[in-house]
Amino acid sequence: MNTASADRPNVLVLFTGALLGFEDSVASLRRLVSDGWVLDWRQTPAASRILDQGAIESIGMTPAGPELVRNHEVLLIPTMTVNVAAKVAHGIGDCLASNLMAEFIMTNKTIVASVAGSCPDAPEKRGWFPTMPEGYAEMLRGNLARLRAFGVHLATPGRLDAAMLRALDTTAQPHGAAVVDHHAQLVTATTVAGLPDGATVRLEPGTVVTPLAREAARSRGIVLTHREEN
Repeated sequence: MNTASADRPNVLVLFTGALLGFEDSVASLRRLVSDGWVLDWRQTPAASRILDQGAIESIGMTPAGPELVRNHEVLLIPTMTVNVAAKVAHGIGDCLASNLMAEFIMTNKTIVASVAGSCPDAPEKRGWFPTMPEGYAEMLRGNLARLRAFGVHLATPGRLDAAMLRALDTTAQPHGAAVVDHHAQLVTATTVAGLPDGATVRLEPGTVVTPLAREAARSRGIVLTHREEN
């Protein structure tokens, strides 16, 4: 997105207390600042206790003023917790993060959130909880599917900047011609987050696609197709 700084929307970065993916999210934010984006930021009490405050301060963001919703068009969440995702998915607004997300959703403003700490299929989450019961994983996927249905853009922490630019790119074509070969045997929401809108993805026979990945693909016009076995 190559617009002048004055033409760019105001972005509010909100840190919640998810540690997973934090370093990659910080790198994404640094790229945005390096590209000339002015980012305001706020954090929840949990984030202030858990996250590396020195790393946050080193990004070069500006502390946000009191008008968090009115003065910003974009909400960027580098560290979304399971707790916040579940609250917003079920209409609960009882804290800074859940209330902010709800207001941005209800005013149809752009929200981009990292799912490393809240998606059961994210490699970071699987690394910490490799034996997570499938029923619990399905519940977490359902929460994220609801958020996406509300218009929230979900992304991997290392591609948070690219996801925000894509969400704001009003010139993007709804259907692209990209064809992508995917050779891994699992497609998750984090896989889909890294694909271009409108792409056709050719999967190997027997590849498993999670429900959240299918929902994410449908919402962005991505076609998932299995190759035929030879």
